[in-house]
Amino acid sequence: MDELFPDRGTAIEGLLPKEFTYLLGLYLQTCAHIELLTSALVVFLGGLRLENENWFDAYCQVRKLTTKELNKELKKSSELAKEFGFSEDLYALSDWIERFVQNRHMAAHGAFFGTSQGFLRVDYVTNIGSRSNPKFRRQTSAVTRELVDEALKDADRIYLIVLGMIGLIRKDLPISVHHAILPIVKNPNEQA
Repeated sequence: MDELFPDRGTAIEGLLPKEFTYLLGLYLQTCAHIELLTSALVVFLGGLRLENENWFDAYCQVRKLTTKELNKELKKSSELAKEFGFSEDLYALSDWIERFVQNRHMAAHGAFFGTSQGFLRVDYVTNIGSRSNPKFRRQTSAVTRELVDEALKDADRIYLIVLGMIGLIRKDLPISVHHAILPIVKNPNEQA
């Protein structure tokens, strides 16, 4: 098997350009951080603050919602955002999530392949039916560097917008929310 992928660390590295795999990971992590902050934003707009004893539990409940359910909660929260001056922006954000959720799903669940023509293609299957009556649609799209750059730039823009919304609720929240969510973990490489 090694002779099929010389000078490669993994088999998949032989199928995809290294920079693409990096950008794909960066895109997925940006989407994950959007989800993290959006979940916190919904809880903040619901009236809970980090100081409340049940804030983390409420955050976890929102965080484990499906994307569709999270987006419903976000739309409902747009009325509550009037107090902070970003109700319309929050509604626009929920529209953006609705329109581009397939990009995130394709990035997470699609199988990408490099081509000799210098672009990528993706094999992705989506259910356009219901759970009880599925209807599968196969998408085999061409993926160019321009599309990847555009998706990543747009996701970064949305991340910064959500971070800014949290800062409008209370100036210190963008930093404080990360401290509340992420526990302090000791570096496993440090000696005791």
